[in-house]
Amino acid sequence: MKKDLKRQIAILSIALYVASNSIISGALVFMQKDFGISITNAESLITLSSITSIITIFLSEKLTKKVGMKKCVLIGLFLVGISSILPIIKTTYTSVFISRLIMGAGVGLFNGHSANYINIFYEGDKAYRLHGIRNSTEFISQMVFLFIAGLFIKIHWKYAFLVYSFAFFTMVYFNKIIPEIDINDNTDLGKFTINKQIFFYIFFAAVMIMNVSALSVRFPTIATNQKGLGVDANLYMIILPMSGMIFGFLFGIINRILRHKTILLGLFVYIVVNLVLAFFGNDMYIFLICMVFIAFSQSLCIPYLFTEVSRFVKGSHARIANNLIFIGCNVGGFLAPFFLKGVNELLKTNSLTLAFAAFSVIYGLMLILNIYETSKIRS
Repeated sequence: MKKDLKRQIAILSIALYVASNSIISGALVFMQKDFGISITNAESLITLSSITSIITIFLSEKLTKKVGMKKCVLIGLFLVGISSILPIIKTTYTSVFISRLIMGAGVGLFNGHSANYINIFYEGDKAYRLHGIRNSTEFISQMVFLFIAGLFIKIHWKYAFLVYSFAFFTMVYFNKIIPEIDINDNTDLGKFTINKQIFFYIFFAAVMIMNVSALSVRFPTIATNQKGLGVDANLYMIILPMSGMIFGFLFGIINRILRHKTILLGLFVYIVVNLVLAFFGNDMYIFLICMVFIAFSQSLCIPYLFTEVSRFVKGSHARIANNLIFIGCNVGGFLAPFFLKGVNELLKTNSLTLAFAAFSVIYGLMLILNIYETSKIRS
């Protein structure tokens, strides 16, 4: 049992940086001021890492087959650690830009494996529970790193990047605990194809991460408008990962009760909360309350998607499907600031929050589609 617990901790530890784009969001206002760039450019600098994540996620399966899952994870963690150094050595727009690209490349190599290892070693309700805890681990890391980054920002905003240096410690622990495993089961699974179910999961993941990224990059501006430039946005933003952590641990229990209705509850909450955000989110405290409910929905839906994949897709196809879902996540994360800007231009408004109504429309269509597909299967 002790050995299994260490293995679980090692597997979950690689999820620490999977959702780490926003942990330096507290530096956004300062980067905008020091670099003389627009709010959209500053927000996109935060989400820039998603581009290289997408590229390395595509390459991850080939690299995994060549060097093994373990080495793929270790290389990724090393790159994340290296990304913490550049902005400290030279604090320029270019150095931050390159740092974000390196960080994203590292995360892309191992983020799919944070779910793959669970599906390899565990099954059934234990896998459901661990996927929920994996989601909580992402939020725990955000909470801890946001707090640490907030302390570093008080010295100088460039030191916020040092939170990525903790990846070196994760790399050492993972290397010590997890053995290399044989991923070649010699089963002819044929050519991988994206069916409508996997496509739905990819799109759903993209929208969810776009939604939470939009919250993360927009909140510092909301908080600064209400509290002034001296506000510690990172400290307030801890409420998002703290809520996600709590709800992630509850996923296994909720899913055992609701089963296929878990995803329906998540979609319904998304619809309502984004409407509240759109019309009342200029108040930072309402914005923070909405963050709690968004974290609740994400903690229901993300683990559900990854567990469902392991149920109907096996072997290398399951790894490919998980990687595609993570690609969706990264596409959504990168597009968040541009989505907010595009909706504002469409609605001809300068509102900081009205664009969130567009998320409600998307989730509403997805809820209708899900109910329709479910009723068709059960009829």
